[in-house]
Amino acid sequence: MSAMSIFKISSTFPSKIRQYSVRWAHQLSRASYAQTLLNQPETKVTELDNGFKVASEYSDSPSATVGLWIDAGSRYETPATNGVANFFEHMAFKGTNNRTQKDLENEVANIGAQIHSYTDREETAFYARCLPKDINKVVDILADAINNTKLDEHQIEEERSVILKKLSEAESDLRLVTFDYLHLTAYQGLLFRKVCWGQLKTSKKLQRKI
Repeated sequence: MSAMSIFKISSTFPSKIRQYSVRWAHQLSRASYAQTLLNQPETKVTELDNGFKVASEYSDSPSATVGLWIDAGSRYETPATNGVANFFEHMAFKGTNNRTQKDLENEVANIGAQIHSYTDREETAFYARCLPKDINKVVDILADAINNTKLDEHQIEEERSVILKKLSEAESDLRLVTFDYLHLTAYQGLLFRKVCWGQLKTSKKLQRKI
């Protein structure tokens, strides 16, 4: 066998190994994903008398997560109200008719809970991680913050400044701008085309009563 033939064989051998490794990795990934799905706890969905749907699942974790997911993302907004869901998310824990902002912060801190929120194109979510024994307390806090948000005019203007600053910074982020334009192009003419956090021109005009 010539030296050239040996070189050809040896040069293709690593590529064969790489191809096999990639296929094996993909198979392992699919198997791991399938096993992960099988190991997931069953999600039970129940519906209350008022039509409110509750999804729950068992976890052996020492902590619990409870939250509220609302169909209030940007896909449900008009061009004139684009950004209102994001604005409400920012206002939700600024105080209610029953609790001041400080009261909310203290109650959450006293039980060692952590509250988070986000706005997406399809939903606005408010959720908390806490000890299982404090679930009822957290549900009460979340319910009050969402249903009885005070929407104080002074706080609205303060939060508007925060939102406008973030929007201005986002407009100078080339990655975010490119992604938004790609999304706009892909979903042109559809509800998904709108950005989830709103626009400068609409956020400047949003009022307590729309």
